[in-house]
Amino acid sequence: MMYSSILLAALAHSSAVLAATMQVTVGTNNQFVFTPDTVVAQPGDMIAFNFVSQNHSVASSNANSPCTPQRNAIFSDFQPVAAPAGANTNAAATGNGGNAKNRNGRNKNNKRQTGNTPMFMVPVTDNNPIYIYCSQAQHCQQGMVMVVNPPAAGMGVAQYRQLAAQAKQNKSPRGGISGGQIVNNAAGTNPPNGVVGAAAAAAQTNNGNGKGKGNKKGAKKNN
Repeated sequence: MMYSSILLAALAHSSAVLAATMQVTVGTNNQFVFTPDTVVAQPGDMIAFNFVSQNHSVASSNANSPCTPQRNAIFSDFQPVAAPAGANTNAAATGNGGNAKNRNGRNKNNKRQTGNTPMFMVPVTDNNPIYIYCSQAQHCQQGMVMVVNPPAAGMGVAQYRQLAAQAKQNKSPRGGISGGQIVNNAAGTNPPNGVVGAAAAAAQTNNGNGKGKGNKKGAKKNN
């Protein structure tokens, strides 16, 4: 009996040691991207989604219906990141990549450290694929998607992205944060004033449909 207890304790310790935290950057260089866009994780691992620019979300869908939340979907809710003092907020608020200054990576928002921005921690419970998209405005259709544990033969991130481009609407899961936990959300999120704060408020008012009134306002002011 004692030997069995020791063995179980050793196995539990071994599993804890082997568990890893996979880092994913949300909105790298003010682009509509997850970096990396493919992650292979094991049960017990954690995926840390680091929000570094603009106002994005992490949501999960089924493989064949991107931009639409699956039942009991993973959802980070919208996580606006305030631009540092002196940053060009107009560049951060433009479309995919912003203006020339923003595309060249000179916007100060690009220099934010992931440790100082909100992070959505998602535990991996099995080896099944997880299809992730951003439910803000038309970000999903514009390619802001990724896949965790893509199948060897099946829908990979390239096929998922192509399918997302054809989606008629971009929807957010209902009910707020689920499937993970937000940490460090005092480090630049929910700014009371400014372009990003206004967009965040608009997005929060309409948590259901990326084409709704709230998200349209957020898209105009924040994307």
